[in-house]
Amino acid sequence: MADEWPTMDGLYYSSDNPEAVADRVHLITGFGNSTCIETDDGLVIVDACVRAMGRKLLTEIRSISDQPIRYVIYTHGHFDHAFGVWALFDEAKQRGWPRPIIVAHEKVPQRFDRYRELAGQHDHINRIQFALPSKTKVSEEGTFFYPDVTYAERMLLRVGELTLELRHGMGETDDATWVWIPERRAVCTGDLFIWSCPNIGNPFKVQRYEIEWAAALEAIAAVNPEGLAPGHGPAITGAARVREACLETARALRWLHDEVVRRLNEGQWAEQIVAEVNALPPDLASKAYLRPIYGCPTFIVHGILRRYGGWFDGNAANLFPSRTAAIAREVLNLADGGRLLERARALRATDVQLALHLVDLVIDGGDHARRSDALQLKSELLNARADVEPSFIARNIFRNGAARAADEAQRS
Repeated sequence: MADEWPTMDGLYYSSDNPEAVADRVHLITGFGNSTCIETDDGLVIVDACVRAMGRKLLTEIRSISDQPIRYVIYTHGHFDHAFGVWALFDEAKQRGWPRPIIVAHEKVPQRFDRYRELAGQHDHINRIQFALPSKTKVSEEGTFFYPDVTYAERMLLRVGELTLELRHGMGETDDATWVWIPERRAVCTGDLFIWSCPNIGNPFKVQRYEIEWAAALEAIAAVNPEGLAPGHGPAITGAARVREACLETARALRWLHDEVVRRLNEGQWAEQIVAEVNALPPDLASKAYLRPIYGCPTFIVHGILRRYGGWFDGNAANLFPSRTAAIAREVLNLADGGRLLERARALRATDVQLALHLVDLVIDGGDHARRSDALQLKSELLNARADVEPSFIARNIFRNGAARAADEAQRS
């Protein structure tokens, strides 16, 4: 059955037309997916994509139905799931309809408050993570539409002939909601399922929740859905497929968690654990929906380590470390910068990462005569890493670093 699963070439998936999840349940794909649920008393939209795609979302909805939109449900408060709702509000105003009622978990307002407080920081890190143009402002004022109704653990929403059951979960966020539609045997998971190795341990973002994520996926499988609308990627139909996707993803998360915990209990430190727990077992790694195209096992390991431990790495010399530049200067006093760059070039064919560390010694150590050459080599090495990196996040970090190094080389 594994070879019958679709394979995503990258993080972003967009079909030409809405995909059928179940009877009158339609998946609208894009940067972040939305789901349009038809009822006899109007539409329910689960997630509202990114701000820039709001008009496109509305067009897709109107290709399905001309009914008024009664509710918008946020599966969580990320910008690719909640910021396009403005277009739905604009339409309601223009057509003289009541505006849609927004429903979300009670922690979504706290998330929006944090985004507003740290708007500059979030804009900066999101530009790198998503390879956005340098002036992009993801968290600018006017993008936040707070929920009208919130809930804590579970909420039943009756719309027309349907009962929508909203359940709280924790995974990529602490404010996650998955929506179960029993009359249609369909579930909207948000980013609890994303057609990638789960995005835990994101190097830019706050703590995420591997065990709770696994539990949420197991709870989804337990209601036996026949159609699944994911937060990213294509719809999954067929009870057996939905069950497999949820439970195997949960198994992957539990395996990584248990392996890290076992090693921590044996007294291993982070460096060893990260080096040795860097892939899923082969039977899980081969799954089309667990490829490391967004999150990756190494990021998940970092996330688990952060959750269960502090920042001390086991080496007492690093408790109050010297500045990186001071260490690099001492190395350059002992080893010629030219020889370090020569060795870095030789390592390029076998160990790009080690080559990068040698180049950084020259840059950080203040070898001004070789600074431009070192920066240019660093740019080339980072691009070489990006060329073979499957994770969207890691690849963008490498590309961003390469561009910055090349720019600095020109100015040196």
